[in-house]
Amino acid sequence: MKNSKDPSLKLVKLQAAARVQVITAGVAILLSIAPIAAQTPDPQPPGAVSDPARPALNPFPAEQDWSFLARPAQHPDFFDPAKYIRLSGDPQTYISLGLEYRTEYEYYDNWMLGAGPQDHNGYVLSRVMPHFDLHAGLDFRLFSEWQFDYAAGRMGGPRPGVDEDAGDIHQAFVDIGPHVSRERGSSLRLGRQEVVLGSGRLFDNNEGPNVKLSFDGARWITQSEHLRWDVFALKPVEDNIGFFDDAPNAQQTTWGSYVTVPAPILSRGMLDLYYIVLATKNATYNRGSATELRHTVGARAFRQPSKGLDYNWEANYQWGSFGRDSIAAWSASTETGYTFDQARFQPHPLLRADVYSGDRSENGTTLGTFNSLFPRGAYFTPKVVPILGPQNLMDVHPMLQFHLRQNVTGSIAWEWYWRESIHDGVYAFGSGALMNPAHISTAKYLGDQGDMEIRWSPAPHVIAAFNLVGLQPGGFLNHAVNNHPPIAANAGLTFRF
Repeated sequence: MKNSKDPSLKLVKLQAAARVQVITAGVAILLSIAPIAAQTPDPQPPGAVSDPARPALNPFPAEQDWSFLARPAQHPDFFDPAKYIRLSGDPQTYISLGLEYRTEYEYYDNWMLGAGPQDHNGYVLSRVMPHFDLHAGLDFRLFSEWQFDYAAGRMGGPRPGVDEDAGDIHQAFVDIGPHVSRERGSSLRLGRQEVVLGSGRLFDNNEGPNVKLSFDGARWITQSEHLRWDVFALKPVEDNIGFFDDAPNAQQTTWGSYVTVPAPILSRGMLDLYYIVLATKNATYNRGSATELRHTVGARAFRQPSKGLDYNWEANYQWGSFGRDSIAAWSASTETGYTFDQARFQPHPLLRADVYSGDRSENGTTLGTFNSLFPRGAYFTPKVVPILGPQNLMDVHPMLQFHLRQNVTGSIAWEWYWRESIHDGVYAFGSGALMNPAHISTAKYLGDQGDMEIRWSPAPHVIAAFNLVGLQPGGFLNHAVNNHPPIAANAGLTFRF
């Protein structure tokens, strides 16, 4: 656990008074006609691309290739001298430097339905993440990224793994193998690294909260124009509040394989296939705590939003052991939209629906609660960390995305939530902790939630965003600690180069 009383943190928190935030000013969109990648970025940010010949700024800096700057750009960016520092006559031997700086004001009313300390004034979050990228030809690469995350003014102190990490190494890995700097080839990645697979439903860097997630271990990456294949053995990093005290989580280990290929029967569609194992020494569900070994096999069919139809459909099945009990769990998620690119505001209506299985009996011999592994932090909304976790949950989620101007985008959405099984409880997002046990009510309905977001790019490398979320508890949640409607607001500014 994190030590929020560490006196060395007070000075750092004062130094973090410059409250400025980081969210990417450019995001790479994966198109099905482009080379395959296993990572699915955030939605396209507002603002015009300064030079169509330049690759978009990737929200995952470890995945960006700056070697194109070996040839002087027609419209060089102000930061290009830092993005490509040539070290020899070989254009593939260079150093790239970068930085992400973010500040946010966040407010929650009736957080976690009244459980724990409540903050009535809001608090300020800030994040600084510099990175260093050394390429020594095509066969060796060293990448390092640091994170300095602070929370100021939050009642009850910062939430572990969510708000604060005074300073630590977020990523530090080497890539070894032929063509590690190219979109085609194979490499072995060793060390601390972010891992984002698919759309982040099961494996993500926890983007959304102030503190991001990384993993220690090894990953073999093979990619070509029509294939991306990741094979990995990893331990999640336990983010602690103090200086340089992050360490591999001794309670969890994960390994598996994730493949992305074209889907020939789907127009411009892609297909993900995966097998993931998670071993947890002390997992907790409605029926109790025990050692867990969980296998997940699944598939995802998707087509990225551009013009016309887009979709993101995923289903998986889980089996294994929980103490002396067996595991049989599953989930299914759909997201279908259509972009009217010639209409005013380029509206993109879409409908999401998700089902995550719950346990059928507290006393049975088979655990039915789905485990979402390492999901994306902003799971149900564009930014705000949700209260409800994707276990024993069903939801329907219509949304409308739009462009008010070239550099201003927005979205509005509404969600309805139910329990999948009345014999299982409600789980908190992120930690997976049991928030309300099953026995407090037989109701399935949990409530409905509205959310909205506005994103504005006033200048290159800068994005301002405002998010508002409100949950109206109902049914089962009326029996919670406090059924007063929770409201969350987040306003932030991000700079990245």
